[in-house]
Amino acid sequence: MKLGLLISLMAGLVACKSDGGGPHVAGSAPPAGSASGAHGALGHQLFWKVEKDGKTTYVLGTMHVGVDPDALPPIVWKSLDQARVFAMETDLGKAASLDVMRHDGSTLHRELGDAYWAKLEGALGKDAAARVDGMKVMIPATLLSMRGLPETQAMDGALLARAQAEKKPIVFLEPIEAEEAVLDKWMDAKMLEAMLDDLPGEEQHARDMLAAYIAGDEAKIEALSDAERADWKRAGKSDADYDAQMEDLLFSRNASWVPELEELHGSGGGFVAVGAMHLIGKRSVLDLLRQRGYTVTRLTP
Repeated sequence: MKLGLLISLMAGLVACKSDGGGPHVAGSAPPAGSASGAHGALGHQLFWKVEKDGKTTYVLGTMHVGVDPDALPPIVWKSLDQARVFAMETDLGKAASLDVMRHDGSTLHRELGDAYWAKLEGALGKDAAARVDGMKVMIPATLLSMRGLPETQAMDGALLARAQAEKKPIVFLEPIEAEEAVLDKWMDAKMLEAMLDDLPGEEQHARDMLAAYIAGDEAKIEALSDAERADWKRAGKSDADYDAQMEDLLFSRNASWVPELEELHGSGGGFVAVGAMHLIGKRSVLDLLRQRGYTVTRLTP
């Protein structure tokens, strides 16, 4: 089941949980005032200027993993440096406090059965599969979704580290427990089995999403996301269930962030970094802000 850019925010959490270590989300960032060593490397970044009442807020669509933060062009870092406040989806520093373990006496191996467990071991390796055996399905599902992506520092973490180094106020748009709950709701064994049945397709989809993000191709990202409905139905689920999933994972979250963003903007503007899928198409954050009278302009280097 190809969830594209939606679930990858949990990648940092998943990596540390499956390894048994602590969270590693902030990382390092290019020093303030630098050009980040990546002149034009990401020349079509998903980056917008949002204006209203003489104030400006900058909004960056992130690829949580798969794109090195150094690829972000100078215009992004300069806008962040000049911003009054930094906002992102959630506080990944609280990842260690999340409970991703099973508490009903079951194991993932038992739930999947021997055949699918063997597929999971083949995909993740026996040691990694053993580590996630007592965890909720969202952990191995997210690990599988990352297979087609390069291993990079988390973009969100690098941006947060820069903002923290400059002692900016930090705004989190939702509690991390809310993200964990919605992923836990929709990532079940059937979804994991569907992913295991089409690992080459999963990896290709991840690579296609990465390429569309690097190209800044909003239409392609939307098309790849829309194609996921067919995968959902092949896993034996209905259109109504798919719509409900998208409502929970994307649209309702977008709407819940808007009041906080309007308050941030009204207080003088700032810099906002959220997953790219939250900023593209109808009912996106930017679409909702346009409906509220904001002028939204995409920026280039």
